Amino acid sequence: MTTPNPEDPQLRRAAGGPPRPRAANSPTPAPVPAPPEPGKNASVEELEADLARTRHELGETVGALAGKLDVKAQAREQVEVAKSRLVEQRDEAREHVATYLTEARGRVTDERGRPTKNAWLGVTAAGAVATVVAICWPRR
Repeated sequence: MTTPNPEDPQLRRAAGGPPRPRAANSPTPAPVPAPPEPGKNASVEELEADLARTRHELGETVGALAGKLDVKAQAREQVEVAKSRLVEQRDEAREHVATYLTEARGRVTDERGRPTKNAWLGVTAAGAVATVVAICWPRR
C-alpha cells in the first residue's frame, strides 16, 4: 500500500483545500544532479575545483537573472523576432505574387507571347465595365 501524496490536487480538493496553482506554460526544468561535495579528507586541488565550479554556477545563475530583469534587452529581442517574421512573410508574399503573375501571363498569352482571344475579350469587358461605371457614377 502506498502513502497518499499531500501535493495531489484531488486529495487537496477532497480534504477541502483548493488545488495549488500552477503556472500555465511553465514546464518544470529537470533538476541537474550536482556533483558530490568534497569529503572531509579532500585535497586542496579538489576544494579549489569545487570552489571554481560553484563560482561558475553562481555566475550563470546571476547572468540568467540579470537577463530576465533586463526589460530593454527583452524588448529588443521581441523587435528582432517580429522583424525577422515580417521579412519572412514579405518574401513569401513576393514569391506568391510572382508565381500568380507567371500563371496569369501564361493564361492570356500564346506560345509566342502574344495576347490570346480570351485576353482581348477580358480587356474589352473590363473597358466596357469601366465605361458604364464612369457614366453611371454619381458626380458630386
